[in-house]
Amino acid sequence: MSGKLKIILLLIAITVAGFFWFSGNSNTTSSTMKIETSSIDKGDITRTVATSGSVRPLITVEVGSQVSGQIKEIVVDFNTEVRKDQLLAVIDPQSFESRVLQSTADFRVASSNVIVQQANIDRAKANLRRARLEYERAEPLSKKGTLSVSELDAALADFDSAKADLTMADAQLENALAARDQREASLKSAEIDLERTKIRSPIDGVVIERAVDQGQTVAASLSSPVLFRIAQDLTEIQLEANVDEADIGNVSNGNEVSFTVDAFPDSEFNGRVNQVRLAPNESNNVVTYTVIITASNPDKKLLPGMTAIAEIITGKSTDVLRVSNDAIRFRPAAGSELAKKVAAKKGGGRRGDPHMEQLKASETRAGQLWVQSEDGEINPVRVKLGISDDKYTQVFGKNVNEGTVVVTRIRNVSK
Repeated sequence: MSGKLKIILLLIAITVAGFFWFSGNSNTTSSTMKIETSSIDKGDITRTVATSGSVRPLITVEVGSQVSGQIKEIVVDFNTEVRKDQLLAVIDPQSFESRVLQSTADFRVASSNVIVQQANIDRAKANLRRARLEYERAEPLSKKGTLSVSELDAALADFDSAKADLTMADAQLENALAARDQREASLKSAEIDLERTKIRSPIDGVVIERAVDQGQTVAASLSSPVLFRIAQDLTEIQLEANVDEADIGNVSNGNEVSFTVDAFPDSEFNGRVNQVRLAPNESNNVVTYTVIITASNPDKKLLPGMTAIAEIITGKSTDVLRVSNDAIRFRPAAGSELAKKVAAKKGGGRRGDPHMEQLKASETRAGQLWVQSEDGEINPVRVKLGISDDKYTQVFGKNVNEGTVVVTRIRNVSK
């Protein structure tokens, strides 16, 4: 190998070694700790409970039939506005009209029988009056001897028989009166059943469901079949929302509610909690409670059955000190430089540390913030926490004020 070739190979080796050395040094990265902070400020905090529910009318009445028969006529349809006692449908009344005619005839017969029995009483009274007179005339004649004892006994027997006939006539009249009352009751019952063939609305409202068609036969032998459902007033609606047991403790009557529906995504509706039902709903070991929310619906935009996404306002504070929830949740990683620094300088925040504000034993909700001073020192500070929303938490503490800088995150960045 010539010297010139050796020199060329040596230069190539030096160049390759230098390239790998430079590349290795350029890929070598170093990291540094970046501290992200935010400031305590003043503002409003609104605590809410998110839930969902279905739109329902305040009052829904199921209209059924108390008699069986074939639907002869349907007068209303879906979405028809009806007034109280307005005709909705008619069941074929022929058989019921026949019963009314039969009951009317029976009642007339019973009434005639009462008249006959009253006439019998009048006749029995007349016979009794005649028998009494005859007996009264025969008694003094018998004492004078002009009338035999047997004739006196016959007059007395006729008198007693007339009294018995009157008593019997009175009993027969009572029986006739009872029979007439019975026939009258049967007639009224038949007339009521005939009237029930006309299905009428019990309230003012809107027909939201019609469950029968003309010609269909309904049977009311065991239970009243539902023919129509009528919503009383759709200008007032209610939501039946299910609230998780973990949140139900914050919900009470009168809480303000805002909600939306998919049909009007750009509109927000408002209501109030009207009732928290005590009966639990349990499904797959998840317990919820039904909360009734009432709301106005003057334009009738909200329809029964719509699904509403609601937020129940369970607490609200205005113009209070608040801090980012990230700051409440922040804790330095174990073994990190900050954790070591604080442990070495502050004793790890143990009880009695002058930089740690001690809360009273009666305070049940406490938290800890990592406050950054003007010179960059980071110290843990104990605070009392108030209500929270999805972004902020209310804070109390003598070592925190508006503008206090708190740590929200520490992460390592490459350089």
